[in-house]
Amino acid sequence: MAKAIKKSGKVEEPDLLPAMGLFTILIPMLLSMTSFSKLAIVEVNLPERSMMQMDDQTPPPPDEQALNLSLAITDEYLVIGARGGFQPNVYFKEFWVFRCKSDGQLIKYAADDVKKAISSGSAPKCKDGSEMDKEKYIYDIESIELDMIEKTSEEDAGRLMWGIYTSQSEGQPDSVLVDGNSNFLALVGEGEGGINPPAALKKPGAGVGVATLAQNSTRKLKPEDAAKLVVYPLSAYDEISKQLIQIHTAFIDLEDVDNIIIVANDNVQFDKIIQLMDRAKSAGFVKVNLAKLGG
Repeated sequence: MAKAIKKSGKVEEPDLLPAMGLFTILIPMLLSMTSFSKLAIVEVNLPERSMMQMDDQTPPPPDEQALNLSLAITDEYLVIGARGGFQPNVYFKEFWVFRCKSDGQLIKYAADDVKKAISSGSAPKCKDGSEMDKEKYIYDIESIELDMIEKTSEEDAGRLMWGIYTSQSEGQPDSVLVDGNSNFLALVGEGEGGINPPAALKKPGAGVGVATLAQNSTRKLKPEDAAKLVVYPLSAYDEISKQLIQIHTAFIDLEDVDNIIIVANDNVQFDKIIQLMDRAKSAGFVKVNLAKLGG
């Protein structure tokens, strides 16, 4: 006797009500846990150098109850302003660190050199000799570094500063070391433009007391940590971090001590803005505004 062929039953749609109920609970909970940064955009004009010189006019008295802190970034330097005055410019040279797809290795080039190579029809090369795709090299940028340079005048091309950093992997810098007075363990580089690390800059050994810019970071180096220290170009971000920490500590009693305005042009890469925001927040300036540099 032939067996009857069973017909497949009707496929029922899944019951989504439990999942919808779960999302109804999760979404308000996640929103309540989220912290937001206050962002505002205003146009700001930095004074020209001639405007910053002292003259016979008596400046108005500063508002003792306001810090009015700002941090501006240009193509050549970073500068902190407060109460109508400015800190010395922190000059830098921009470098791009690439992660090559061909060998997975990191390689570092001056941004100007990369731009010149691209305009001439070539592209940055990896450590294995292969050339990056000159149309898509920008996607291989791992990070943008602003290496601090020391200048004797505005016309001086400057020389790279070198510091001592902790390192986790690939010899890449992590945290810069400072001494007991919060001074960097740093020296000006050797050779043209200070491109070579200074021979006089020695890494501290095991048992030596060191610290980083973080609070309560003073410690004695363990042998395994001392072995990972690297001599690396000093970051302009670290110099700005040190200045911001000192300012926040000195003016802790002011009402607007947690406020800072970051001023930049439209052509400044967003990566730089994020770096400055992170450094400002780490220094205690949790209320960050963004401003457009006019002119």
